[in-house]
Amino acid sequence: MYAFRIADMPLFFQNAASLGDVRRYFLERSIDTSMAIEWLIGFCVLIAVLLALILFLAIRNKRRVYVPDDWIVDPRAIRDTLQLAMDQRARFELQFQALQGGRRPALRCSGVRLEGLFLTLEISGLQTLSSRWDGKEADCFFQVLGQGQVLYHAFVTRVKDVSTQGDRCFLRISIPDRIESRQKRSYLRIAPPEEYLLGAALWHGTNLPDDDTRDNLQQWAKPSLLFIPTVSPQFFVTDVSAGGVRVHIPRESLSEDIKQINVSDRVVFMVDLWDPDKAQRLRFWMLGRVQSPTLDFQSRGMDVGVQFLAWAKPREGSDSGGELEWLRLSHSGEVEPLGNWIMRRHLELFREGD
Repeated sequence: MYAFRIADMPLFFQNAASLGDVRRYFLERSIDTSMAIEWLIGFCVLIAVLLALILFLAIRNKRRVYVPDDWIVDPRAIRDTLQLAMDQRARFELQFQALQGGRRPALRCSGVRLEGLFLTLEISGLQTLSSRWDGKEADCFFQVLGQGQVLYHAFVTRVKDVSTQGDRCFLRISIPDRIESRQKRSYLRIAPPEEYLLGAALWHGTNLPDDDTRDNLQQWAKPSLLFIPTVSPQFFVTDVSAGGVRVHIPRESLSEDIKQINVSDRVVFMVDLWDPDKAQRLRFWMLGRVQSPTLDFQSRGMDVGVQFLAWAKPREGSDSGGELEWLRLSHSGEVEPLGNWIMRRHLELFREGD
């Protein structure tokens, strides 16, 4: 009789017997879940700690007052900056609120001493000053030399009192709780307030005056684009700085000549501004280089950035008023009178926002 042996079974049945043994092995083996529970608890605790930390940081950041990078708010740093200005014999210019005639009084002063909460200034060119200036609020501007470049500063203050000593006149102003500091005014860009932007013009391409006629307005062609509020808004001044301007040209003003504006093209930009400090009109002509002409796909207009290369003002003694005197930019690449106007408007905007 033939003896039955497992070795004589087909390979499939031998594998089936092996699988049954494996199944019984896992069913009969007890599973230890204590370690898995510990890992799960630890993971949940970690998640809870992270969520609590995120919530804490969000609440703290919400309560923290935003301080721009160009503000000096540390009391010691403020005093050090004022002391540096006095050591360098810097001029302090105080601008007061406009009088009934529309002109803003201004005083040019030099620093004398820092005492407690006040800065004492000597007024240049005055021997007496009425006590009616006591308590008046003023905008103060000064500049110092630091790290090889001019640093511009501005702050809001209030006159404590006025005094005289012999033929010298002094006033004490409050040390501010913040000073706005700008390394270069060309970095300070603002959108000109509508009430101060009286007009603007742009010359480009065939309308651009050449070198021989640039100092004589009577030989210029008409502007390529003109901005007169409510009359002829062929383009808009998006923002302006002491070193450049950005304009927006709407689709309906994009002539074939304007469409050909390219990087490095030369343009002349003229802007008419109102100066409330002196109650007068300011007009600047700037020769510039196009930097970034880009199409606005939403409005189908064009945005053009211009860097100033030189600037002009009416030549003194010109009978017709049509002759220009072209001047170089400052060492920091700025149109200084325009930078002064922008700095004052910038301070006004911050005061309105307080």
